[in-house]
Amino acid sequence: MVVHGGFHFTGDFAMRRDAAVERLAGLSERAEQLGIDLLFENMNKEPADAEVRYLGYNVEETQYFLDRLKSPRLRWAFTVNHAHLVPEGVEGFLQAFDLGRCDEVRLADCWRNGKEIHLKPGEGDLDFADMFRRLEGGGFKGHYMTAFGSLEDMIKGREHLAQLADK
Repeated sequence: MVVHGGFHFTGDFAMRRDAAVERLAGLSERAEQLGIDLLFENMNKEPADAEVRYLGYNVEETQYFLDRLKSPRLRWAFTVNHAHLVPEGVEGFLQAFDLGRCDEVRLADCWRNGKEIHLKPGEGDLDFADMFRRLEGGGFKGHYMTAFGSLEDMIKGREHLAQLADK
């Protein structure tokens, strides 16, 4: 089950972040009792004029959550197009986090200097071949999940992504 840190309205950032950690800690305890895994997803950066901001959208904020949530049932779902939107990029996330805790990589393309969007691979500027090299070379053992367009788009995109992974 994918979980998120939530959101804030800028002025209440610390309060909402800490409440989210507390909420996810309780949820993690329940997941331990039930024997299920929770996957904490790194979220996307919001445009400057957005009313709300997601928690856990960059390396620093994602690290805050993962450092405090130590349950073996709270894992990581890495959304690459979200990471591509922040200065640290995909590379920064993969350098900062233990891939042994990552069970899922969510794949969609986007434009580095754009806003959150789930494009088909090749419609944005995300370097999938490099991303696959870093993930596979870093020991990623989880699964990949496509997250763009229609079911037909994702099936076609899966074939394209497999070709990129072979490069």
